[in-house]
Amino acid sequence: MSLPRLLPAHPPRLRTAAYPSLKGRGWGEAIRQALSFASHKPLPHREGCPRPAEGGVGRLLLLLAVVLLAVPAHAQVRELVSFDYVLYYHTRDAAAAQVAARAANQSFPRLRATLGLRPGERVAIYLATDDQEFRRLTGSDPLQVLGEAFPERRFVVVQTLNEERLTTLVGHELTHVLLADLVAQTGAEPPRWVHEGVAKYAANDFGPADRMLLTEAVNSGTLIAPADLDKAFDGPPEKISLAYAESYTLVDYLAHLEPSAGLRPFLRQLAQVGDVNRALLRSYNLTPETLTAQWRQSMILEYLGRSNEDLALTALWMAMALLFAVAVVVQLRRAALIRHRLLDEEEARLGMLTMWDFPPAGEAPTEAPEEDSDERLR
Repeated sequence: MSLPRLLPAHPPRLRTAAYPSLKGRGWGEAIRQALSFASHKPLPHREGCPRPAEGGVGRLLLLLAVVLLAVPAHAQVRELVSFDYVLYYHTRDAAAAQVAARAANQSFPRLRATLGLRPGERVAIYLATDDQEFRRLTGSDPLQVLGEAFPERRFVVVQTLNEERLTTLVGHELTHVLLADLVAQTGAEPPRWVHEGVAKYAANDFGPADRMLLTEAVNSGTLIAPADLDKAFDGPPEKISLAYAESYTLVDYLAHLEPSAGLRPFLRQLAQVGDVNRALLRSYNLTPETLTAQWRQSMILEYLGRSNEDLALTALWMAMALLFAVAVVVQLRRAALIRHRLLDEEEARLGMLTMWDFPPAGEAPTEAPEEDSDERLR
Protein backbone atom coordinates (compact mmCIF):
# COMPACT_ATOMS: atom_id res chain seq x y z
CA MET A 1 0.00 0.00 0.00
CA SER A 2 1.48 3.33 -0.99
CA LEU A 3 1.51 6.43 1.19
CA PRO A 4 -1.39 8.19 -0.57
CA ARG A 5 -3.69 5.25 0.23
CA LEU A 6 -3.02 5.75 3.94
CA LEU A 7 -4.48 9.25 3.75
CA PRO A 8 -8.27 9.62 3.62
CA ALA A 9 -9.95 11.48 0.78
CA HIS A 10 -11.10 14.91 1.92
CA PRO A 11 -10.96 18.57 0.83
CA PRO A 12 -7.53 20.23 0.97
CA ARG A 13 -6.46 21.09 4.50
CA LEU A 14 -3.42 21.62 6.63
CA ARG A 15 -2.32 19.16 9.26
CA THR A 16 0.67 19.19 11.58
CA ALA A 17 2.78 16.06 12.00
CA ALA A 18 5.80 15.66 14.24
CA TYR A 19 8.61 13.35 13.19
CA PRO A 20 11.34 12.34 15.66
CA SER A 21 15.03 11.68 15.25
CA LEU A 22 16.09 8.06 15.07
CA LYS A 23 19.20 7.61 17.21
CA GLY A 24 20.40 11.06 16.29
CA ARG A 25 20.14 10.42 12.55
CA GLY A 26 17.66 13.24 11.93
CA TRP A 27 13.98 13.19 11.12
CA GLY A 28 14.74 13.14 7.39
CA GLU A 29 15.80 9.50 7.75
CA ALA A 30 12.65 8.84 9.76
CA ILE A 31 10.57 10.10 6.82
CA ARG A 32 12.50 7.88 4.43
CA GLN A 33 11.81 4.83 6.56
CA ALA A 34 8.16 5.78 7.06
CA LEU A 35 7.75 5.96 3.29
CA SER A 36 9.53 2.64 3.01
CA PHE A 37 7.06 1.13 5.45
CA ALA A 38 4.05 2.65 3.73
CA SER A 39 4.99 1.35 0.30
CA HIS A 40 6.21 -2.11 1.42
CA LYS A 41 9.23 -1.35 -0.82
CA PRO A 42 12.24 -0.42 1.31
CA LEU A 43 14.23 2.53 0.11
CA PRO A 44 17.98 1.99 -0.35
CA HIS A 45 19.58 1.75 3.06
CA ARG A 46 22.00 4.50 4.04
CA GLU A 47 25.14 3.11 5.66
CA GLY A 48 25.15 3.66 9.41
CA CYS A 49 21.40 4.38 9.66
CA PRO A 50 19.08 2.09 11.61
CA ARG A 51 17.17 -0.40 9.48
CA PRO A 52 13.41 -0.83 9.86
CA ALA A 53 12.46 -3.68 12.10
CA GLU A 54 11.47 -6.85 10.26
CA GLY A 55 7.98 -8.28 10.43
CA GLY A 56 4.55 -6.75 10.83
CA VAL A 57 4.94 -5.92 14.54
CA GLY A 58 8.31 -4.28 13.98
CA ARG A 59 6.98 -2.14 11.13
CA LEU A 60 3.97 -1.15 13.22
CA LEU A 61 6.22 -0.05 16.09
CA LEU A 62 8.34 1.96 13.66
CA LEU A 63 5.29 3.70 12.22
CA LEU A 64 3.95 4.50 15.67
CA ALA A 65 7.33 5.89 16.69
CA VAL A 66 7.48 8.08 13.59
CA VAL A 67 3.95 9.44 13.98
CA LEU A 68 3.56 9.80 17.76
CA LEU A 69 6.86 10.86 19.29
CA ALA A 70 7.30 14.58 19.93
CA VAL A 71 10.10 16.69 18.53
CA PRO A 72 11.39 20.23 19.04
CA ALA A 73 9.41 23.00 17.36
CA HIS A 74 12.10 23.71 14.77
CA ALA A 75 11.84 20.12 13.48
CA GLN A 76 8.06 20.23 13.05
CA VAL A 77 6.72 19.14 9.69
CA ARG A 78 3.33 20.03 8.32
CA GLU A 79 1.39 18.49 5.50
CA LEU A 80 -0.97 20.01 2.97
CA VAL A 81 -3.40 17.39 1.73
CA SER A 82 -5.18 17.79 -1.60
CA PHE A 83 -7.04 15.54 -4.02
CA ASP A 84 -3.92 14.88 -6.09
CA TYR A 85 -1.04 15.20 -3.63
CA VAL A 86 0.22 15.44 -0.08
CA LEU A 87 2.80 18.18 0.43
CA TYR A 88 5.23 17.84 3.37
CA TYR A 89 7.20 20.88 4.50
CA HIS A 90 8.89 22.50 7.50
CA THR A 91 6.93 25.12 9.39
CA ARG A 92 9.55 27.73 8.55
CA ASP A 93 9.07 26.98 4.80
CA ALA A 94 5.35 27.79 4.79
CA ALA A 95 5.69 30.49 2.10
CA ALA A 96 7.61 28.15 -0.23
CA ALA A 97 5.03 25.44 0.47
CA GLN A 98 2.25 27.71 -0.79
CA VAL A 99 4.23 28.26 -4.00
CA ALA A 100 4.73 24.50 -4.40
CA ALA A 101 1.04 23.86 -3.76
CA ARG A 102 -0.02 26.38 -6.40
CA ALA A 103 2.42 24.81 -8.85
CA ALA A 104 1.00 21.34 -8.15
CA ASN A 105 -2.58 22.58 -8.51
CA GLN A 106 -1.72 24.04 -11.90
CA SER A 107 0.41 21.10 -13.04
CA PHE A 108 -1.92 18.16 -12.51
CA PRO A 109 -4.72 19.29 -14.90
CA ARG A 110 -2.20 20.38 -17.53
CA LEU A 111 -0.21 17.15 -17.28
CA ARG A 112 -3.31 14.97 -17.51
CA ALA A 113 -4.40 16.84 -20.63
CA THR A 114 -0.92 16.51 -22.17
CA LEU A 115 -0.45 12.86 -21.25
CA GLY A 116 -4.08 11.78 -21.65
CA LEU A 117 -4.36 10.43 -18.10
CA ARG A 118 -7.16 10.12 -15.60
CA PRO A 119 -6.72 11.02 -11.90
CA GLY A 120 -4.74 8.41 -9.99
CA GLU A 121 -3.36 7.91 -6.52
CA ARG A 122 -1.95 10.87 -4.64
CA VAL A 123 1.67 11.88 -5.06
CA ALA A 124 3.75 12.68 -1.98
CA ILE A 125 5.74 15.92 -2.48
CA TYR A 126 8.46 16.66 0.04
CA LEU A 127 9.95 20.16 0.32
CA ALA A 128 13.49 19.70 1.64
CA THR A 129 14.47 22.55 3.91
CA ASP A 130 18.23 22.49 3.22
CA ASP A 131 20.97 20.75 1.26
CA GLN A 132 21.69 18.24 4.00
CA GLU A 133 18.11 17.02 4.18
CA PHE A 134 17.83 16.82 0.39
CA ARG A 135 20.96 14.69 0.26
CA ARG A 136 19.62 12.39 3.00
CA LEU A 137 16.27 11.90 1.27
CA THR A 138 17.54 11.41 -2.28
CA GLY A 139 21.21 10.47 -2.05
CA SER A 140 21.90 13.11 -4.76
CA ASP A 141 24.23 16.09 -4.74
CA PRO A 142 22.06 19.19 -4.08
CA LEU A 143 24.54 21.34 -6.01
CA GLN A 144 23.84 19.35 -9.19
CA VAL A 145 20.26 18.11 -8.67
CA LEU A 146 17.41 20.43 -7.66
CA GLY A 147 14.69 17.81 -7.46
CA GLU A 148 14.19 14.08 -7.79
CA ALA A 149 11.20 11.87 -8.49
CA PHE A 150 10.67 8.25 -7.38
CA PRO A 151 7.77 7.24 -9.65
CA GLU A 152 7.44 3.69 -8.28
CA ARG A 153 6.71 5.18 -4.83
CA ARG A 154 4.83 8.22 -6.15
CA PHE A 155 7.25 10.36 -4.19
CA VAL A 156 8.91 13.66 -5.19
CA VAL A 157 11.60 15.62 -3.33
CA VAL A 158 12.37 19.21 -4.29
CA GLN A 159 14.65 21.86 -2.84
CA THR A 160 13.33 25.10 -1.39
CA LEU A 161 13.96 27.64 -4.18
CA ASN A 162 12.66 30.99 -5.37
CA GLU A 163 9.08 31.16 -6.63
CA GLU A 164 9.79 30.98 -10.37
CA ARG A 165 12.27 28.10 -10.15
CA LEU A 166 10.22 26.13 -7.62
CA THR A 167 7.08 26.42 -9.77
CA THR A 168 8.89 24.97 -12.77
CA LEU A 169 10.65 22.30 -10.69
CA VAL A 170 7.45 20.93 -9.14
CA GLY A 171 5.81 20.58 -12.56
CA HIS A 172 8.95 18.93 -13.96
CA GLU A 173 9.19 16.28 -11.24
CA LEU A 174 5.47 15.53 -11.21
CA THR A 175 5.71 14.81 -14.95
CA HIS A 176 8.11 11.95 -14.23
CA VAL A 177 5.57 10.33 -11.91
CA LEU A 178 2.63 10.69 -14.30
CA LEU A 179 4.68 9.60 -17.31
CA ALA A 180 5.56 6.44 -15.39
CA ASP A 181 1.82 5.91 -14.87
CA LEU A 182 1.32 6.20 -18.62
CA VAL A 183 3.78 3.45 -19.55
CA ALA A 184 3.22 1.28 -16.46
CA GLN A 185 0.83 -1.05 -18.30
CA THR A 186 3.56 -2.13 -20.72
CA GLY A 187 6.29 -2.47 -18.10
CA ALA A 188 8.70 -0.63 -20.41
CA GLU A 189 11.02 2.19 -19.40
CA PRO A 190 11.26 5.02 -21.96
CA PRO A 191 14.69 6.49 -22.71
CA ARG A 192 15.90 9.25 -20.43
CA TRP A 193 15.49 11.88 -23.17
CA VAL A 194 11.78 11.07 -23.39
CA HIS A 195 11.36 11.46 -19.62
CA GLU A 196 13.32 14.70 -19.38
CA GLY A 197 12.02 16.14 -22.63
CA VAL A 198 8.36 15.54 -21.78
CA ALA A 199 8.98 16.87 -18.25
CA LYS A 200 10.54 20.10 -19.55
CA TYR A 201 7.88 20.44 -22.27
CA ALA A 202 4.93 19.89 -19.92
CA ALA A 203 6.40 22.30 -17.34
CA ASN A 204 7.28 24.88 -20.03
CA ASP A 205 10.82 24.66 -18.72
CA PHE A 206 12.85 26.18 -21.55
CA GLY A 207 14.62 29.51 -21.27
CA PRO A 208 17.52 31.71 -22.41
CA ALA A 209 20.14 29.43 -20.87
CA ASP A 210 18.88 26.49 -22.96
CA ARG A 211 18.90 28.62 -26.11
CA MET A 212 22.47 29.74 -25.48
CA LEU A 213 23.60 26.13 -25.05
CA LEU A 214 21.91 25.10 -28.30
CA THR A 215 23.31 28.10 -30.16
CA GLU A 216 26.82 27.20 -29.11
CA ALA A 217 26.35 23.50 -29.89
CA VAL A 218 24.92 24.11 -33.37
CA ASN A 219 27.56 26.64 -34.36
CA SER A 220 30.41 24.50 -33.00
CA GLY A 221 29.05 21.23 -34.43
CA THR A 222 28.75 19.59 -31.00
CA LEU A 223 25.06 18.66 -30.96
CA ILE A 224 24.48 15.32 -29.24
CA ALA A 225 22.82 12.70 -31.42
CA PRO A 226 19.47 11.53 -29.99
CA ALA A 227 20.81 7.97 -29.77
CA ASP A 228 23.57 9.23 -27.43
CA LEU A 229 21.47 11.48 -25.23
CA ASP A 230 20.95 8.93 -22.45
CA LYS A 231 24.72 8.55 -22.06
CA ALA A 232 25.12 12.34 -21.95
CA PHE A 233 22.94 12.52 -18.83
CA ASP A 234 25.72 10.69 -16.99
CA GLY A 235 28.45 12.96 -18.37
CA PRO A 236 30.00 16.24 -17.17
CA PRO A 237 27.70 19.13 -16.15
CA GLU A 238 27.95 20.94 -19.49
CA LYS A 239 26.90 17.76 -21.35
CA ILE A 240 24.04 17.18 -18.93
CA SER A 241 22.70 20.70 -19.45
CA LEU A 242 22.90 20.32 -23.23
CA ALA A 243 21.16 16.93 -23.02
CA TYR A 244 18.25 18.51 -21.13
CA ALA A 245 17.95 21.31 -23.70
CA GLU A 246 18.10 18.91 -26.66
CA SER A 247 15.55 16.58 -25.06
CA TYR A 248 13.11 19.47 -24.86
CA THR A 249 13.64 20.39 -28.52
CA LEU A 250 13.10 16.78 -29.62
CA VAL A 251 9.79 16.54 -27.77
CA ASP A 252 8.78 20.02 -28.95
CA TYR A 253 9.56 18.98 -32.55
CA LEU A 254 7.31 15.91 -32.19
CA ALA A 255 4.52 18.01 -30.66
CA HIS A 256 4.55 20.36 -33.65
CA LEU A 257 4.26 17.55 -36.20
CA GLU A 258 0.55 17.46 -35.37
CA PRO A 259 -0.16 20.79 -33.65
CA SER A 260 -3.80 20.00 -32.95
CA ALA A 261 -2.94 16.74 -31.18
CA GLY A 262 0.38 17.71 -29.62
CA LEU A 263 2.19 14.80 -27.96
CA ARG A 264 -0.87 12.64 -27.47
CA PRO A 265 -0.41 10.39 -30.56
CA PHE A 266 3.17 9.59 -29.58
CA LEU A 267 2.42 9.08 -25.89
CA ARG A 268 -0.64 6.94 -26.65
CA GLN A 269 1.42 4.64 -28.85
CA LEU A 270 4.24 4.61 -26.31
CA ALA A 271 1.79 3.51 -23.64
CA GLN A 272 0.53 0.71 -25.88
CA VAL A 273 3.78 -0.69 -27.28
CA GLY A 274 6.31 0.44 -24.68
CA ASP A 275 8.97 1.10 -27.32
CA VAL A 276 9.98 4.58 -28.52
CA ASN A 277 11.03 3.51 -32.03
CA ARG A 278 7.77 1.65 -32.68
CA ALA A 279 5.76 4.50 -31.17
CA LEU A 280 7.46 6.98 -33.51
CA LEU A 281 6.76 4.80 -36.52
CA ARG A 282 3.12 4.21 -35.63
CA SER A 283 2.29 7.80 -34.64
CA TYR A 284 4.36 9.86 -37.13
CA ASN A 285 5.67 7.28 -39.63
CA LEU A 286 9.20 8.22 -38.57
CA THR A 287 12.20 5.99 -38.11
CA PRO A 288 14.86 7.03 -35.57
CA GLU A 289 17.19 7.98 -38.42
CA THR A 290 14.55 10.13 -40.12
CA LEU A 291 13.67 11.85 -36.84
CA THR A 292 17.34 12.58 -36.14
CA ALA A 293 17.89 14.09 -39.60
CA GLN A 294 14.75 16.23 -39.52
CA TRP A 295 15.31 17.41 -35.96
CA ARG A 296 18.95 18.31 -36.68
CA GLN A 297 17.86 20.30 -39.74
CA SER A 298 15.36 22.22 -37.64
CA MET A 299 18.09 23.02 -35.10
CA ILE A 300 20.40 24.29 -37.86
CA LEU A 301 17.67 26.51 -39.31
CA GLU A 302 16.88 27.90 -35.87
CA TYR A 303 20.35 28.46 -34.43
CA LEU A 304 23.01 28.37 -37.17
CA GLY A 305 24.72 31.72 -37.72
CA ARG A 306 23.49 33.08 -34.41
CA SER A 307 25.92 33.61 -31.59
CA ASN A 308 25.65 34.05 -27.89
CA GLU A 309 27.17 37.50 -28.40
CA ASP A 310 24.17 38.37 -30.55
CA LEU A 311 21.84 37.11 -27.87
CA ALA A 312 23.74 39.05 -25.23
CA LEU A 313 23.64 42.21 -27.38
CA THR A 314 19.88 41.82 -27.83
CA ALA A 315 19.47 41.39 -24.09
CA LEU A 316 21.65 44.47 -23.52
CA TRP A 317 19.54 46.61 -25.86
CA MET A 318 16.36 45.40 -24.16
CA ALA A 319 17.83 46.29 -20.77
CA MET A 320 18.85 49.73 -22.02
CA ALA A 321 15.38 50.31 -23.45
CA LEU A 322 13.86 49.32 -20.12
CA LEU A 323 16.18 51.67 -18.22
CA PHE A 324 15.32 54.50 -20.62
CA ALA A 325 11.60 53.91 -20.09
CA VAL A 326 12.11 53.92 -16.32
CA ALA A 327 14.13 57.15 -16.56
CA VAL A 328 11.38 58.81 -18.63
CA VAL A 329 8.73 57.80 -16.11
CA VAL A 330 10.84 59.11 -13.21
CA GLN A 331 11.46 62.41 -15.03
CA LEU A 332 7.77 62.87 -15.79
CA ARG A 333 6.85 62.21 -12.19
CA ARG A 334 9.49 64.64 -10.99
CA ALA A 335 8.21 67.33 -13.39
CA ALA A 336 4.66 66.76 -12.18
CA LEU A 337 5.75 67.12 -8.54
CA ILE A 338 7.60 70.37 -9.31
CA ARG A 339 4.56 71.73 -11.18
CA HIS A 340 2.25 70.91 -8.28
CA ARG A 341 4.66 72.50 -5.82
CA LEU A 342 4.81 75.73 -7.88
CA LEU A 343 1.03 75.85 -8.11
CA ASP A 344 0.75 75.39 -4.33
CA GLU A 345 3.26 78.19 -3.74
CA GLU A 346 1.42 80.49 -6.18
CA GLU A 347 -1.89 79.82 -4.44
CA ALA A 348 -0.31 80.53 -1.08
CA ARG A 349 1.17 83.82 -2.35
CA LEU A 350 -2.16 84.92 -3.82
CA GLY A 351 -3.82 84.07 -0.53
CA MET A 352 -1.38 86.31 1.35
CA LEU A 353 -1.99 89.22 -1.07
CA THR A 354 -5.76 88.86 -0.71
CA MET A 355 -5.44 88.92 3.06
CA TRP A 356 -3.52 92.25 2.93
CA ASP A 357 -5.64 93.97 0.25
CA PHE A 358 -9.10 93.25 1.63
CA PRO A 359 -10.44 93.59 5.17
CA PRO A 360 -11.91 90.62 6.97
CA ALA A 361 -15.53 89.90 6.29
CA GLY A 362 -17.96 92.19 8.17
CA GLU A 363 -15.58 95.15 8.59
CA ALA A 364 -15.83 98.40 6.67
CA PRO A 365 -12.81 99.42 4.66
CA THR A 366 -10.57 101.93 6.38
CA GLU A 367 -10.42 105.31 4.63
CA ALA A 368 -7.15 107.11 4.39
CA PRO A 369 -7.09 110.31 6.58
CA GLU A 370 -7.53 113.57 4.71
CA GLU A 371 -4.50 115.80 4.56
CA ASP A 372 -4.56 119.15 6.34
CA SER A 373 -5.53 122.07 4.09
CA ASP A 374 -2.40 123.98 4.96
CA GLU A 375 -0.28 121.03 4.04
CA ARG A 376 -2.18 120.79 0.76
CA LEU A 377 -1.43 124.40 0.03
CA ARG A 378 2.21 123.86 0.56
